[in-house]
Amino acid sequence: MKLIVKKEGQVEFYIPDPSEYQSIYSAPVFYNPAMEKNRTISILLLRELGSGLTVCEPLSGTGVRGIRYVIESKAVDKLILNDISKTAVEIIKKNLNLNGVDAEVYNEDANVLLHRLKGVCDVVDIDPFGSPAPFIHAAFKALREEAVLCVTATDTAVLVGRYSRKCLRRYGSTVKKTPFYIEIGLRNLVGYLARVAASEDFYIEPLFSYWEAHYFRICLRVIKGARNADDVFNFLKYVEYRRGFRKIVDVLNEASSGPLWVGPLGEPAIVHKMTRGGVYTDFLNLLEIEYAVDAPWYYRTFEFAKGGKGPTLREVLKYTKEAGIYATPTHMARDGFKTEASYGELVKTLYFY
Repeated sequence: MKLIVKKEGQVEFYIPDPSEYQSIYSAPVFYNPAMEKNRTISILLLRELGSGLTVCEPLSGTGVRGIRYVIESKAVDKLILNDISKTAVEIIKKNLNLNGVDAEVYNEDANVLLHRLKGVCDVVDIDPFGSPAPFIHAAFKALREEAVLCVTATDTAVLVGRYSRKCLRRYGSTVKKTPFYIEIGLRNLVGYLARVAASEDFYIEPLFSYWEAHYFRICLRVIKGARNADDVFNFLKYVEYRRGFRKIVDVLNEASSGPLWVGPLGEPAIVHKMTRGGVYTDFLNLLEIEYAVDAPWYYRTFEFAKGGKGPTLREVLKYTKEAGIYATPTHMARDGFKTEASYGELVKTLYFY
C-alpha cells in the first residue's frame, strides 16, 4: 500500500495514495478531506471546554481528528483512538509518531471498546461512515457523569425522510415532506440522541448542531441523572405542517413528523466564544444568531410567493424589520430564514412587498 503525506490544520499525516483507488470510499483506510470543517469547528469547541480532557474517537480511520484535537485544542490530556481495521491501526500509529502525540490505540469493535471504557471519557466523538445509530448506546456508557458527546451523520437522506421505512427502523421516527426538511433531519437526529440519552439516564443540552452539504453534526453536553433525564421529554414533540403553517403537537397524525427535538439547537454564548479561533467565523456568527431564535422551523421565501413570484431573502429581512419582526437567515437554506413570528403574521407582512 502506497502512502502519501497530507496536511490539515497543524497536522501532517499519512493516508493511502488516492491515485491508487477509484474513490476515497474504496481506499483501505478512510479519509475524507471534505470533513475538514467538521473537524476544525470541533477543535474550536474543545478549546472552550477546558483542559485535561480524556477524549475517545472509536472510529478513527487515519487518526487525524484525534491528533488535531491534541495539537490544536491544547485541551486533551488523554487520547484514545480505535479502529476495527488493522491497516487503519497501523496508519494511526505512524501518524501519532509523525506528530509526536501519545495515545492509547486499540483494534477493536467500537461498541466493545466503548462499553469497556465505562464512565471514563470527557468527550466521545462518533464519526462513522453512514449512520451513527449503532454506536450511540455504547457511547453513553463511556461518558462521565458530565461530559460531551459529538456525533456526525452522513445518512442525511434517511434522516430527512426520503427513505421513510429506514428512518422509522433506524431512528424510530416518521417524517413527512416539508419545505424545511433540513431542519427536520437535524432535529430528528437530536431527538434520537435525546431518547437514547434518556434511556441511559442522561439529560442533553445541545452546544451546537448544524448541517453542511452531506452531513449533520451535533455536539451535546450530557448530564447523568434519572430525574434530569425525564426533562428531555419536554423537548420531544411532533411538528404538523399544512400549507405553510407549522404547529408543534403532542401526537403523530397524518400531517406531522416526529418525534423530533423542539428545544434549542445550540448555545449562542459558547458559539460566540468559538469565533475567537478566527476560522469559519461567518458560519459561526450565523449559527449564533440562529440559536438566539427560540422557535423551531425555518421558512423559505417561495412560501410567500404571489403571482408566481416570491420575495428575495433580502426583501424578507427588510420588510420584517420594518414591521418590527425579528428574522435572521439560516445556514440550512439559501432562501430560508428563522423568526418567532407565525406564518400568518409573515403572510400579512410579506404580501405587501
